[in-house]
Amino acid sequence: MDAARDEFASRNCSVLVIAQAKPEVLSLYIANQKWTVPIVSDPDRAAYSAFGLERTSWFTFFKPRVLWGYFRGMWKGYRVKKPFAGEDVLQLGGDFILARERKVIFAYPSSDPTDRPAVSKLLDAIPATQSAEQESDETK
Repeated sequence: MDAARDEFASRNCSVLVIAQAKPEVLSLYIANQKWTVPIVSDPDRAAYSAFGLERTSWFTFFKPRVLWGYFRGMWKGYRVKKPFAGEDVLQLGGDFILARERKVIFAYPSSDPTDRPAVSKLLDAIPATQSAEQESDETK
C-alpha cells in the first residue's frame, strides 16, 4: 500500500478509504492494522449511495471468479471474518478519482466483492494536467 500511496502522491493525488464500519469499530480495526492512508467511517453508506454503488445478491459469492478471489486472498493470509453489526456484506464498493473541483474523472463500481481495478489502471486515469499542476505549484 505504501508504494501505491507514494505513486499517487507523486502525481499530486491523495488516497482516502471510505468504510461502512461504525466509528468505534473502525478505530479498533485501524489500531490493529498498518494502514498508511486515511480511512473514514460511513455507517449510513451515504458515500456509497452518492457514487451509485449497488448491492449484490448472495448468489454472487458462488461465482467462480468470486470464489477464486477469496481463495487467492486466503492463500495470501487474508481471513474471512464475520461482519460487524450494521455492516452490509452485500454492499459493493468501488474506486473513484475526483478532480479538485469534485468532478469524477474515473469511476470503477465493483461488479462483485472481489472486483477491484489494478493500481496501474487508477494511475493511468489521472490526467497529465494533474501532474503538471504539481510541477507548476513547485516552481512558484
